[in-house]
This record gives sequence, structure tokens and C-alpha cells, in this order.
Amino acid sequence: MASKIFLGPEREDVFVEAIKASGCELVSSIEDADGIIWFGRDPAALESAITPNVKWLQIPDAGAEKWIDSPILTLGITVTCASGIYGHQVAEHALALILGCYRHLGTFAKQSNWNPTAANMQSLSGAQVLIVGAGGIGSSLATMLKPLQSITTVMSKSGRVVQDADRSLPFSDFEKAIPSSDIIVLAAPATSETYQMINSKTLSMMKPNALIINVARGSLIDTNALLAALDSGSIFAAGLDVTDPEPLPDNHPLFNHPRVLLTPHVANPPALKKASFARHVEENCRKFSLGQTLLGVIDLRRGY
Repeated sequence: MASKIFLGPEREDVFVEAIKASGCELVSSIEDADGIIWFGRDPAALESAITPNVKWLQIPDAGAEKWIDSPILTLGITVTCASGIYGHQVAEHALALILGCYRHLGTFAKQSNWNPTAANMQSLSGAQVLIVGAGGIGSSLATMLKPLQSITTVMSKSGRVVQDADRSLPFSDFEKAIPSSDIIVLAAPATSETYQMINSKTLSMMKPNALIINVARGSLIDTNALLAALDSGSIFAAGLDVTDPEPLPDNHPLFNHPRVLLTPHVANPPALKKASFARHVEENCRKFSLGQTLLGVIDLRRGY
């Protein structure tokens, strides 16, 4: 018998087709469902709706920080996130931020007269790039940087070997790796271990030409400490797709800062996100129906 899947809070056609393609049955009520595909960001909307027959919940987020304290994770059901599935498109955005900062594209784009002069134009060839996070984003970015002749170090909690990285290190070596890094890319989940890992101390250890890129979560950076380093010129620049707070209040100092290239959390735009999530939904629904191990199971101990 096919597994019964509820889709909410809205029935996006692309997800409907993914569920049907998996061989599962789409049902109209959670009460009739074995599993739930939830394309929504608010755990509270589901907490009181889950019934005892539900054995699996699929959330759309790559990170689980919005869900980790939800009672849902203590109900004994399997909860899977979308870890790794958005990696390629977010890595593309990280690369765009790197190149944009290195080639002063933000400054040039705002000019109203022809002024080709810019200080500290840099190349990725030979640049020491430290990527914090070895999931889909980090591993994809390492592959993208390889033909550009960068020297990449990828960090993960375990220090596992990452294909196309020149070095693979554990998170515990982060501070040791800072002084030799030209570019630090944050692509790690938001956990107690990664909270404000970029702070006054770690910023003071960076090269004067250091570039920070954040495509993970804003909480990985102490915003006030970053602004102080940028204002003093002790680091070169920052490329940010995520911030703390988020969204940024109007007229926040990060807006229009001469050393900041800022995008409003668009590294994973809606159309690409839906397409990637639909492929993930189809695969996980098929695995669920067959009783196989699901992709992206959240581990409460790790926090992701």
C-alpha cells in the first residue's frame, strides 16, 4: 500500500507532482497521513496539528535552527530537513560575492562618472580560501574554485576529506587557520558552536586583506564587531547574503558601507529553491514508502 502524504500549508503544483511521481498517495487531511511535506517556516503552525499516525515530517529549510526547540522534534517522529540540496545555487552566489568584492563591482556599479581607478584589485589565483562548512554549499564551492586556481581548505565538525579541497580540517582548527586565510566563507549551520564565530577576537587574527563571505546564517557573525573591523580597515571587505539582525532595519550601517557587498538573503531564490526541494521531496517520499533511510534526518544532539 502506498504511503499517504499530506502537503501544506499550500499545495504547490511542483510538490504535488513530486509526491505523485514518488508513488505515494496525496491526502487532503493530516489525520489521514503517514507523512507530511511542509513548505512553511513556522513550526507553531504544525505543532498542534500532528496526529499519532504521522511518522515523518519533511521541512524545507537546509538548517534546523527554527525547528530545533519545537515540541515536534520530541514526538518521536522522524524529521528531515533539506540539508545539502540547495548547495550548488548558494555556492554560485558565494562565488559571485567573492568576485564582486575582489573586483569592486559594488563600487563601480554605483558610480555616476567614468572612474576606472580602484585600490586593492585582487585575483582568486593563489588565494587561500577557508570554507567553514563541508555540506552541499562548501563542497560545491570548493569544486567551483578549483579551476580558478585558489587554494582551498574546507572545515567540518569531523574534518572529513572533501573532494576538490586542498585541505580538510576539523572546526577545532578554525582559529589556527585564520591568519593564513585570504578569504573566509561561512557555509556552516547555525549551532551553539558556530554562534558569532566571527567576533572581535577572530577578526583581530585576520590579514588586513581578508575577505569574509557569509551565505549561511547571520548569527555566525557578531555584526558590531564586523562593522568595527570594516570601519577601521583592519580587514578588506565583507560579502553578506545573511545578516544579524535579519531583515536589516532601514538605514543600518551595513547598507551602503564602502567595504560591504550586501544582498538580501537571495542566494537561494524561490524558483530554484522550489525546484530543488521538489526533487528532494520525490526522493524522500520514495524512500519513505520503501522503508529506506531518509535523507537529511535532523540529529537533536548536533542541532542540525
